[in-house]
Amino acid sequence: MKRPEDRLHEQVWRALTYALPTDAVCTSHENRQNGIREGARRKRRGCLAGWPDIQIIWSGRTYLIELKAPGGSLSPVQRDMHERIERAGVPVAVFRSVDGVLNYLSACGLPMRGEVMA
Repeated sequence: MKRPEDRLHEQVWRALTYALPTDAVCTSHENRQNGIREGARRKRRGCLAGWPDIQIIWSGRTYLIELKAPGGSLSPVQRDMHERIERAGVPVAVFRSVDGVLNYLSACGLPMRGEVMA
């Protein structure tokens, strides 16, 4: 069974694939804890707990996006990491919908190739 946040993540990813400019670089980060052994492996590799779900780089700018299903909230680790990132000069935006993400990126001046219709 798919988790609601996974469904949102897939919908946002599909929309970004169509809407982002072709010279933008976009990646998704998997931060879900999959047991103590996997958590330790990721930590040894430098994976940071609480890192936002999606990172977009375009024209020398970085956009970090955290996705939350309706009713979901940031964990204390996510809150702390987002504060650290923002102190480093990069905003982190939290969204619960595809429209929210696309509207935010457009408002930030990132040109969209087209609209994604639901």
